[in-house]
Amino acid sequence: MRPMLLAVDIGNTNTSCGLFRGGRLVGRFELPTALGARRTGFRRRLRARLGGRRIEQALICSVVPQMTPVMAGALRRLGVRRIRVVGRDVKVPLRNRYRYPRQVGHDRLVGAYAAWKEFGLRRGTRDRGQGRDCIVCDFGTAITIDLVTRRGEYLGGVIAPGLQISLDALASRTALLPRVALRKPPELLGRDTANSIRSGLIHGAAALCDGLVARLKRHYSPSAVVVATGGSSPLITHYYSREIDHLRPSLVLEGLFYLSI
Repeated sequence: MRPMLLAVDIGNTNTSCGLFRGGRLVGRFELPTALGARRTGFRRRLRARLGGRRIEQALICSVVPQMTPVMAGALRRLGVRRIRVVGRDVKVPLRNRYRYPRQVGHDRLVGAYAAWKEFGLRRGTRDRGQGRDCIVCDFGTAITIDLVTRRGEYLGGVIAPGLQISLDALASRTALLPRVALRKPPELLGRDTANSIRSGLIHGAAALCDGLVARLKRHYSPSAVVVATGGSSPLITHYYSREIDHLRPSLVLEGLFYLSI
C-alpha cells in the first residue's frame, strides 16, 4: 500500500484531517480541538480515526499555537516520521501584502493559496497574468473573506463572527432565547423562536457574504472567482448565496497537499 500524507488544519473549534494518496483526498475526519487538552484521549481518538493506515508524513496548519505540539507529539507517537508545520518549516508561496504580514492566520493563507492554484492560474499556460483573481469565503469559527490576485498576491480580507459564535452569543447573552441546532430553516420568515434564530443566522451569513463579495468585486476585482470553504459552507452555498462560484469544503486541506509536493 502506498504511504499517505496527513494534512492537519487545527482550527479554534475543530481540527480537520485529510488523508492524501497519490494526489487524491481519500479520507477526511474531524476532532474537537478542545480534546487536545487531554493528550492521552486525543491520541487514542486520533489513532482510531487513522485506522492503522501507514502515514509517511504530516503537514500541520494551526491557528491554536498550544495545540500544535500536542498534535505533533501524538503523530510522532503513532509513528509518523516527517512532521512539518506551516510558518515554521513550510512557507506559503504567496506575496503577502498585509500591512503586518504575521497577523494573517496560516489557514487563511493556505486557503488562498489553494484557491489560487485551483482557480487563479490558467491551466496550460505559464503566464500567470492570464488567470483570475480569487475571493475565498471561509465559513468556520469566524467568517473570513480574502482576496488573492492572479499574480499570487494575498491582498487582505475581512473577518466577521461565525455562525456558531453568533449562536452562542444569543444563547448566553439573552434571558429567553434558546440554544438551537443549526440547520436549514423552513422559510425566510421564522414562525417560532428556534426557526427565527436559524433564519437570522443562516440568511444573515449568506447576505453578509454576498454583500461583502459584491463590494470587494466592485472596489478591487470585478471578475474574481469566488470559492467557499469551511464547516458551514455547504449549508450557505447550497441554499442561499448568489455570489459563490465553487464549493470546496476541504480547500485548506488541499492547500496543505499542494505545499507538501
